[in-house]
Amino acid sequence: METWSVDQVCSWLVEKNLGELVHRFQEEEVSGAALLALNDRMVQQLVKKIGHQAVLMDLIKKYKQKSQGLEFPGSPREPGLVMQAAAAPERTAKHVLARNKASQWTQAYVLPEFPYDVKCMLAEQKCPDHSMRIRIIEFLQADMTKYLKGSLYPSTQQYNDVVSALLQAHPFLDEDGCGFFLWKRALKDRFKYVRRPIEDDEQVMRNKCKFGHRRGQRRKSLADMRFDKIKIVQIKEEAVCLDPEVDEHICWFQQEYVKTEKDWKEVDKRMSQTLQIRRKLIGSRTPLKDILKMFPFLKCPYQMFREFQLLTRTDIYKKTRHILESYSENILASFSVVDNPITAALQEKMKQYTDEDMLKYMKMTATCLLLPDAFGDDPSLFVIVNEKVQVSTPVLEVKNPFNIDLCEFSLYLEKEKLTKVDDCVMALAALVAAFHVFGIQCPRRLSQTFNFLETLIFDMHKPYFPSVEEKEKEVGFQHPATL
Repeated sequence: METWSVDQVCSWLVEKNLGELVHRFQEEEVSGAALLALNDRMVQQLVKKIGHQAVLMDLIKKYKQKSQGLEFPGSPREPGLVMQAAAAPERTAKHVLARNKASQWTQAYVLPEFPYDVKCMLAEQKCPDHSMRIRIIEFLQADMTKYLKGSLYPSTQQYNDVVSALLQAHPFLDEDGCGFFLWKRALKDRFKYVRRPIEDDEQVMRNKCKFGHRRGQRRKSLADMRFDKIKIVQIKEEAVCLDPEVDEHICWFQQEYVKTEKDWKEVDKRMSQTLQIRRKLIGSRTPLKDILKMFPFLKCPYQMFREFQLLTRTDIYKKTRHILESYSENILASFSVVDNPITAALQEKMKQYTDEDMLKYMKMTATCLLLPDAFGDDPSLFVIVNEKVQVSTPVLEVKNPFNIDLCEFSLYLEKEKLTKVDDCVMALAALVAAFHVFGIQCPRRLSQTFNFLETLIFDMHKPYFPSVEEKEKEVGFQHPATL
């Protein structure tokens, strides 16, 4: 079936009493390989009738089971599939090896052999300039693509492992403790640049028009872009008087933000130079949407953390990781969260894993979700799980929190998505940083939670959590006195 043409697929549909689908499959040019690649969502878009959807998915599933050698003895074979079924064991073995390599390559990842000039620079431990950084990123991207069998969509964990391998081999590249975010961002930008020809492909553009952009994204029209520029000029005139140098920085930010490969060193430099005027704009209650148009890099978690560090002299990411690692056990054992549905879901999910790092990360995720409950605050102002965001203050949106493959963390501001983050540590750090960076007052119904976080972030004193056993003892001790 993998080698079938569109006509052969249509003949097969007629044979299976699905002749009504022939015209649709011809229109979409569904070959044998494309047929086997269909998933539930694609079938729903391709086939209107639910009955036909069920029959088609069942036929595809049965074929895949047969080709993997899972058919029952004596089951009838479809005509034309005898040769493919005979070769199934060999193909199955290859597929298993390929899947194992794709899922385990990061555990044994080895840096590529860099060219001579790059090796000399690394050996001398010189800080690379912009062009040298690009060369290193290009080699890492090409090497990752080779390991991924040509895929241009690495997972977050694969990005993390490659950058970690680079910084472990060459620690001097971790400048000011922020090198991890810089190299990871540059590597992601490189993959976006390589994927750009695919996104501009005619067939891809047709599919975008047909099915819509992912997550409702759309390209701005020229009228929208002109309106944004006019509005920014009005803001500058009404709020704070900007000198030509600051105006030049703002124009540079807007141009650099839309580039695929960004000069992050220059971004850091210019963001530092414009810190004072940015604080004046925020202090004068300039609308946040307008500030983000002038300084779009504030949408990036790394820049938000850096702004927080410039304001408070504190590494918010490192502090947040320490909080979640150190206090997750205490918070999850506190009396106020033991009966929470999130705790029950965590306990159920932990039964499926034995890896210590995985279990630790799941506990940290649950701690992030349960912090307001532990302190008796309103959780709807802190984190929204699998629901629509309704609050205007900074809030986290979390989808599928304990599903490793589908979990998503996003930071919302004024009911709009500000940025997507990689994990629970970055999500919590971004939430706390957003209140400080954008000068937003913490809601009263979150005061206890933020008192706890800021106490630890700014090293004031250690908080205390009553465990279930201590709470029961306390209740047991007081009970006789009330009689």
